[in-house]
Amino acid sequence: MEEQKSSSNKKIIIIALLALLAALGVYTMRSGSKFKEAEDFLKEEKKQILSNLTSMEEKYDTAIAQNNSMSEELTIERDRIIAFKDSVLNLKNANWSLIRRYKGQINKLESTNNRLMAVADSLFLVNNDLTIQRDSVTGKLIEQTSVNDTLMAQNTDLAAKVKIGGALRANSIKALAMKLKSNGKYIETDKTQKAEAIRVTFRLEANEIATPGNKEAYIVIQNPSGKVISEKGTFTLRDGKEMPYTDQTTVDYKNAEEDVVMFVDKISQKFVKGTYTIKVYVEGSLVGASRLELKDSFLGL
Repeated sequence: MEEQKSSSNKKIIIIALLALLAALGVYTMRSGSKFKEAEDFLKEEKKQILSNLTSMEEKYDTAIAQNNSMSEELTIERDRIIAFKDSVLNLKNANWSLIRRYKGQINKLESTNNRLMAVADSLFLVNNDLTIQRDSVTGKLIEQTSVNDTLMAQNTDLAAKVKIGGALRANSIKALAMKLKSNGKYIETDKTQKAEAIRVTFRLEANEIATPGNKEAYIVIQNPSGKVISEKGTFTLRDGKEMPYTDQTTVDYKNAEEDVVMFVDKISQKFVKGTYTIKVYVEGSLVGASRLELKDSFLGL
């Protein structure tokens, strides 16, 4: 009797173990299936990101071929997209958090892409129209048009690359001529005879993948003849060339928007009527430009 009871218990234990193994096998298969579905989804998201980047790269290639006056700005943005695409291609183990971050960066790149493409398309139409009219205009007008095209290109959000994949940009660039009142305060003026200083403001855009820290910012102010005014020294461009500058400051960049104000006074050169060009450089790269128009006073007013 005891032996029969023991034998029965052993059978029950064996059946229970077999049932447990079967349940474990079903759970393992289902877990593996869900993991496979998640992995396939992330691969598809990565594929979509690469497709979007390739499409933007092709648009920049076309725009660069059509717009000589914007080739520098467009090339910088295209190289930034290529570098970003390489980082996605080299991504081995994707996860949802990383994919979401990359998609956020894609949205920023698409915003910049749309803005620059709109400017490029506009310039392309303008250049075609100028080509048609070229035979009927004088050499002096063609030369002036070329200058205007260059300034229009510089007026867009220029990208200055600190390193591949992490570029700093500047926007809201503004330059004002200032005169000193008797009470010691400066006010804005557009008259050559009254201008005594120049105030330059700009905003460095937020960039979460740029390297934070101190950034050397320079402004180069050129008079209508192209000469740098109030020259204080030179700095080195990213291509190794030396560039004279008007003023310099150090910006503590923290990957967030940063407003910068630079004030140039005690300018020894006499202001003249015409267009002054103000260029902004950060870490040796051009990040933006603006213009300042000064007029002659009328009867001292």
